[in-house]
Amino acid sequence: MRKSYTLPPLPITFDAETELSFYKLVVEASSMLEKLKQKMRYSLVSESFLQLITLKESVQSTRIEGTQVTFSEMLEDEIDQKEDWEKIEVRNYQKALTIGIETIQAGYPLSERLIRDMHNTLMNDGRGSTSARGEYRMIQNFIGPTNDIKDASYVPPEPQLMGEYMANLERYINGHPYMDEDKDNLHPLIKAAIIHAQFESIHPFLDGNGRLGRILIVLYMLHSNIIDSPSFFLSEELEKEKFKYYSMLNGIRAINRHEPDWHSWITFFLEATIRMAKRQINKLEQAERLFEEGLNKIQQPSTEKVWGALFKYPIATVHQIEKETQLAPVTIRKSLNQLIELSFIYGDDKKRNRRFFHYDLIRIIND
Repeated sequence: MRKSYTLPPLPITFDAETELSFYKLVVEASSMLEKLKQKMRYSLVSESFLQLITLKESVQSTRIEGTQVTFSEMLEDEIDQKEDWEKIEVRNYQKALTIGIETIQAGYPLSERLIRDMHNTLMNDGRGSTSARGEYRMIQNFIGPTNDIKDASYVPPEPQLMGEYMANLERYINGHPYMDEDKDNLHPLIKAAIIHAQFESIHPFLDGNGRLGRILIVLYMLHSNIIDSPSFFLSEELEKEKFKYYSMLNGIRAINRHEPDWHSWITFFLEATIRMAKRQINKLEQAERLFEEGLNKIQQPSTEKVWGALFKYPIATVHQIEKETQLAPVTIRKSLNQLIELSFIYGDDKKRNRRFFHYDLIRIIND
């Protein structure tokens, strides 16, 4: 039987040369995230943009784990609410993410209790929902292509060590009340990379570790004030290079190596952060231009309200827009017809419960 990995506890220390090699990337990533933060602060579409990229994150993170559901399908799911396990997993991810964001924004620490609470929500009625929701595993698990541990690419630490490892991770995230802060002066972006990788290597739950570990990235960024709203997520970029992502994580576990390769993982994480921040800025700027283009061509205040609602719900029904705007259905239909005439949106051919599609915005978020 394959032996479980003896995972070194945190903190991780680097020599001065290695640490210095990260900082060019740290400076660029910090600059991009600050630019995104400032743009979000003053954007006319910031609230709706946050809602859409949160949904996009939920889709991308679950896709890394093998689901095939798309962003557009989840936009329609907000109308349908079908009992499909893939869509349930995306919904659960959104709910767990919201619990984490609200907790951190309320000033509470990123604690073991919060992690267990999020896991409980994440696993509700989805795959592996019977796998001890909110409880650390009590049996040995492994990562591999088959259900046989002999084929495992990685065997995490033994189950009786979960409490010890997770307590160590919590101390690393929040700081130790008796530890000299000068001993841990790594930039928060480097720490975010370490926290995610360490959580994935601990693999404390029977299922859901990948999704929960990616939620920890944004929560730690909020916790450390790298971002001040959930405006940045990394799963879209990680999903694009999924196999490299897994390979880099295996590197820090010293798989096929003499020692853990933290340098490659942290470099990969920082480069992915830079690419994703640039992409988010571009998406936000495109969404703003689209919104302003509409306002310049719309005459009636009621149509402006409907236009704004369609930035929150790019696939919508009259009923959905009514709840958002408090306008009368007859007024909404008139505004929607005006937007169709302007080629800003498109409607399906149904006589009842007609759906309206804001394709330009969907494309922006999907790109």
